[in-house]
Amino acid sequence: MTNEEKAILKLATAPYKYAAAREADATEQFGLTPTQYWQAVNRIIDNPAARAYDPHGTALLIRQRTSRGRTAIRRRLF
Repeated sequence: MTNEEKAILKLATAPYKYAAAREADATEQFGLTPTQYWQAVNRIIDNPAARAYDPHGTALLIRQRTSRGRTAIRRRLF
């Protein structure tokens, strides 16, 4: 993992009251739009090196991603 990927992962697991504040920090620190930031986070958490670097944080992010996917599917079905 690169230092930038580690910093993105750290930002993704940092406590924020509002998601927009996290995305604003991602834009300021990495020059990424919110969409690009979350795409990078999803790419990073699928990397086994990220799981070795921060197992708790990556597991949390994977759980959140899975939960959002299930909710979206339920909305479409019902």
